[in-house]
Amino acid sequence: MTSSVTARDVAKLAEVSVGTVSRVFNNHSNVSEEIRQRVLKVAAELGYYRNTGGQAILPRTQNRILKEVGFLYCSSIEPTPATMDPYWAPIFHGVESASRPSNIKITYRTITDIYLNPALLTTVLYEMRLGGIILVGQANAQTIAAIHATHTPVVQVDNYVADLPTPIDTILPDNLQGARLAMDHLFERGHQQIAFIGGPTLPGPAPAQQIYSIQQRWMCYCMAFLDRKVPINFALVEAGNLTMEGGYAACKRLLEREVTFSAIFCADDITAIGAMKALREAGCRIPGDVSLIGFDDIELGQHVTPALTTIRVDTTTMGTIALHTLIERANNPEAPYITRLIGTELVIRESVAPPQHSR
Repeated sequence: MTSSVTARDVAKLAEVSVGTVSRVFNNHSNVSEEIRQRVLKVAAELGYYRNTGGQAILPRTQNRILKEVGFLYCSSIEPTPATMDPYWAPIFHGVESASRPSNIKITYRTITDIYLNPALLTTVLYEMRLGGIILVGQANAQTIAAIHATHTPVVQVDNYVADLPTPIDTILPDNLQGARLAMDHLFERGHQQIAFIGGPTLPGPAPAQQIYSIQQRWMCYCMAFLDRKVPINFALVEAGNLTMEGGYAACKRLLEREVTFSAIFCADDITAIGAMKALREAGCRIPGDVSLIGFDDIELGQHVTPALTTIRVDTTTMGTIALHTLIERANNPEAPYITRLIGTELVIRESVAPPQHSR
């Protein structure tokens, strides 16, 4: 709609009275849940945002001052809240720290339980009445479409969804650069038989990662072999779920397969720490028998023994840039959409050494 939307428009499409629409938006108890959901869904579809005058504001055609931003997290792999996760928590901290100078309130909500139900998600977001959204985790196209239905400015962090009908601002770590640094380091130390433990995979004849950033790291793992004219041994590739338990189980499967490898590139640090446990249980010395390299540089990686060599992602800065990008989007809704890459760096610690012999 290009003109102002009124409560009367919402009432007509929802097949209720204007008074019922008013009662829904004033949270009166004398409205059934079925009618409340119907009114909120229609309002979201029309882009109706009630202000003190009772008319709609169409946020995509008007600038807005952000007062409250939702930090929304959806996970397709595990239930840990983002505020407790060693990777996502620093991103939240970056968003929250950057919000203080502008006195923006940050509201955290896990949407893992509803992100696969677009109609319910749209209704919940409409009820939250957010000025903008930072979206983290494994959102899909339907999730983003549900957010777009509320006409709320949104920036996604460490996720990419291709071929969206409406683009979205995106903040990503430079996964290709980071994975290249990891593989270059292993090859430079003399490793040739390098295993890979990734995340959950898609069905098919060859490994393909469900999660965008992990797929980028996997692709660079493959390119590192192809660039050196070394065959890729798919027997050295295992799927995990980006948890310690998943890394432990994936590494055990590698060991039980009795394939030969001298190093493992893990898709993230949590996976690498789980793999450490499996290697120790098998009597493997790290890095004497098997070298390990991770990705992300979470704080725990510094404190395990041996300290984990990894690829650093400045997650706090990712959060800061995400909020600044959201502010820019709210101030200029018609600006071109952007994807920003945050650089990575190799952090050399104690878990990688030249191969003595392959496992």
